Amino acid sequence: MGTGDQAGVVLYGVVDRLEDEVAVLILEGGEAAFLPRAALPPGTGEGSGVRIQVQLAPNPWRLRVRRQVRELEGEGS
Repeated sequence: MGTGDQAGVVLYGVVDRLEDEVAVLILEGGEAAFLPRAALPPGTGEGSGVRIQVQLAPNPWRLRVRRQVRELEGEGS
């Protein structure tokens, strides 16, 4: 499924259906993916082909979440 390297992974698929605010995509390997409809370009409809690039990005919440988990674990002691 897709191609990958240091820059990330590229996935290809087709818009299967649009449900309320969610687009259901079928990726090239047969897996389903769900995206907010607002994330798709204008004019995208059922049957449209899509290319999705996935890359790691810095997570500004990582330290805050770790801190909160430690605090919660400390409350259970």
